[in-house]
Amino acid sequence: MSTRVAMIGLGRMGGPMADHVIAAGHDVRVYDVAPEAVAPRVVAGATAAASPGEAAVGATIVSVVVFDDAQATEVVAGRDGVLRTLEPGAVVAIHTTVTLDTIHALADAAEHHGVVVLDAGISGGEAGAQAGTLLSLMGGPADAVERARPVLMAFSKDVLHAGGYSWMQAMYEAMELAHRSGVDLALLQRAVAETGTFEQAFTPILLGGPDPLPADAPAEMRAGMEHVNRLADKDLDHALDLAAHLGVDLPALAAVRQGFHRAMRI
Repeated sequence: MSTRVAMIGLGRMGGPMADHVIAAGHDVRVYDVAPEAVAPRVVAGATAAASPGEAAVGATIVSVVVFDDAQATEVVAGRDGVLRTLEPGAVVAIHTTVTLDTIHALADAAEHHGVVVLDAGISGGEAGAQAGTLLSLMGGPADAVERARPVLMAFSKDVLHAGGYSWMQAMYEAMELAHRSGVDLALLQRAVAETGTFEQAFTPILLGGPDPLPADAPAEMRAGMEHVNRLADKDLDHALDLAAHLGVDLPALAAVRQGFHRAMRI
């Protein structure tokens, strides 16, 4: 059955995810700030939108794959955000790694419109997005997860309901933080095991410091290194934010955060 879907953010992860949703036969509207990311999806059968809100007109499922909390907030609750146009009963899946406070704020804002926000973490990296084999772990109401499942399965090998809204941050913490967050440890182990080949390929780069590549390294590889470092920097902040929210003391993680800043000259 075809579903009206809005795909917001068509970058390294969101673009391939949108491709799979289009190929599955859904009625897809797409939005991205980069026209070159939109064009191939239109050729494949999607409809281009001029804003997130326009993309969400008539949609029952919205997938958001942007960079950080600020972008996710703007896309969902901003002046041209999806909450301006979504009808009650719609589901917004936030695939971006954001803080627990952001998820709660967006969920509260959406509730006033009769819309549900899901903390829709994805594991598997770019390779998983390209192959349509991501592992989707969903935080939020179970009935909303089930409504979104047919669309999510277009780019996932499995969609698991992980409970409330806090699971994603706990993936980057020690077992104590996972336990204090109420995350099932077996589920955490499975999620970590699903880490994709993209992350594996760039692990030596992350460990090698700010410029471990040779002078003649391809520009694409350097760009990839910078992208991964920015994501790692953001996610470390989220892990510490969750620890503070739960009152968990994690001195080792705090030291890692400081060391990462020094190593990457942030």
